[in-house]
Amino acid sequence: MTIKYAGIALIAGAVLSYVSGLFFPGGPLINPVDQTDFVEAVNAIAGAPTLAHLMIFLTILGMILMSFGFFGLLPLASRQGGLAGALLKFGLFLSIIEWSILIIGMGMKHFVTHLMQRAADAGIGTADYTFFQDSALIIHTDMTAVLLAFVAIFPFASTLVGIGIADRVQSMNLSKISAYLLIVSGVGGLITYLLAMLISSDPLSFLMIFNILILIGSIGLIGVGIGMSRGSEGFAEEQS
Repeated sequence: MTIKYAGIALIAGAVLSYVSGLFFPGGPLINPVDQTDFVEAVNAIAGAPTLAHLMIFLTILGMILMSFGFFGLLPLASRQGGLAGALLKFGLFLSIIEWSILIIGMGMKHFVTHLMQRAADAGIGTADYTFFQDSALIIHTDMTAVLLAFVAIFPFASTLVGIGIADRVQSMNLSKISAYLLIVSGVGGLITYLLAMLISSDPLSFLMIFNILILIGSIGLIGVGIGMSRGSEGFAEEQS
C-alpha cells in the first residue's frame, strides 16, 4: 500500500508543480513577461501578489508531495541489484535534493512578493518604496542564482531515475515509456544547460527549451506515478 500512496503523491505533486508555474504572474498564462528581465519579472509579481503567494505555496506543496513519492520508491530501489539499482537509488536522492533547492528558491520568491507588497503600501516615490523595491530585485537575482543549482542537478537526477526504472520494467508499457521520457528530459536538460553556459547571447531561448524539457519530465513523473499507484510491473512491493 505504501507504494500506491507514494505513486498518488508523485502524480499530484508533478501536476501541482507544473500547473502552478503556468498560472504564476509573469508566467505563460498570467501577464507573461520575459523572465530573463528581472525588473519585468518582479513587476509582474507586484501586479498580482496574492496569486503569486498562492502559486508559490502550491509549488512548494508539489515539491513535498513528489519528494514523498520518491521516498516511497527508495525501498524498492534499495533491493534492486546491479548498477541500475545503484543509479536509481542515487537518482532518487538527487531528485529530493533538487526539489529541496527549489523549495528554498520558492521561499525566496515568497519574500520577494512580500517586499513588493510592502513597497506598494509605502507608496510610489517614498524612500521606503525605493528600499523595498530594490531589496526585492536583489533577492530575486539571488534566487535565480540558487535556482541554477536546481537546473544543474535536474538533468542528472532525471536521467539516473529514468535508467533505473527502465531496468526494473521489462515490458514496453506506460512505466517503461515514462522512464524513457525522464531520460530524454535529463539528457536534453544537460545539453541545454551546457550550451547556455557556453553561449549566453540568447538566454530566453534556452529557458524556453528547458521549460519544454521540464514538461516532458513532468509527464514522465506522472506516468511513473501511475505505475506505482497501480502496482504495475517493477513497482510491486514484493518485488526486489
